[in-house]
Amino acid sequence: MMTLLRLAIFSGLCLGAVSSTAGTLTKDGWEPSECGPKPIAPALNYDSVPGFNDSVAAINTWQQEALVYYSCMTKEANADVKRIHDKVEQQQKDHKDLVESINAETLDVKQRVENAPVVQPGQ
Repeated sequence: MMTLLRLAIFSGLCLGAVSSTAGTLTKDGWEPSECGPKPIAPALNYDSVPGFNDSVAAINTWQQEALVYYSCMTKEANADVKRIHDKVEQQQKDHKDLVESINAETLDVKQRVENAPVVQPGQ
């Protein structure tokens, strides 16, 4: 039984070691860790035609940057969800295997006790 428990702990440590960088959970939600800062939308400049044209160009650039950012964020979020799912599934399997091992060992001990010769006091 201890061997199975050690194997379960070792498996958990190995799974943690191979995980890549994940996003960060905060009290306000989740933030990606590999996508850089979230692009900030520029304001439109209505002061002049050239200023307005420049701000429209800046908005076009921002839209492209935002598309890359949100694509990265989605990819990282999906990877984190998969990593969490796989970790939970592995822990459930490890628990099931441990319970089955304990039950098998308990049954074995029970059968040995039941089949052991009865020793009378004083013999």
